Amino acid sequence: MVESESFIKEVSEEVKRDILFKTLKKFKWTIIVLITLLVGAVCGYEYYKFDKNVKAQEIGEFFVSAIENLKNNGQTVTEEVNNKFISVLIKLHEAKYFEEKGDIKSATAAYNHIINKYGDNKFFNHYSKFQLYLMNPAKSIGDTKKIEILDELSAPDGPLKLLALEQKLNVFVKINDLENIKLQIKLILSDQSITPEQVRRIKEIESIYGLK
Repeated sequence: MVESESFIKEVSEEVKRDILFKTLKKFKWTIIVLITLLVGAVCGYEYYKFDKNVKAQEIGEFFVSAIENLKNNGQTVTEEVNNKFISVLIKLHEAKYFEEKGDIKSATAAYNHIINKYGDNKFFNHYSKFQLYLMNPAKSIGDTKKIEILDELSAPDGPLKLLALEQKLNVFVKINDLENIKLQIKLILSDQSITPEQVRRIKEIESIYGLK
């Protein structure tokens, strides 16, 4: 009885192996294709990770090199890097570098480059326009074009809305327009995104004019 059970078990294992081999033979090419695809996917992912790391390193080295060349030699970047964020950072650095050197023309060109090439990004656009304004701010409400820039930057959805409103407030302070000073202060203080530093600056102006 034991021998027969052992024999049946052995035959069953042989049958199972035979079925397995026949199945492998029948679907040989399908399995090969699947394995090839799997291996290709794994290799592709590993290459993607490697390539991504290499590109990140190359971009990082490009950025550092651009900043060092600007600082040491005053040289600006003439070639483009395939990374919008890094390109903008380099141009912003160039703009600030020239501004500090007193080269307003070159600084203006750098900010305008950002506006013209990367202006579809609202933050880059508004930040560059705001910096251009700060280099040459409005002296009175009669500086129509400059006031229009502040109107654009202080729109409800503007990323630099409060800073632009503060600049409009400064214009009204220059000409002692008390009614508009009150209006601008109200607009600024009612904004939930106001920072403690901005509150402090506004409170100083309120104190000067005896406002509450």
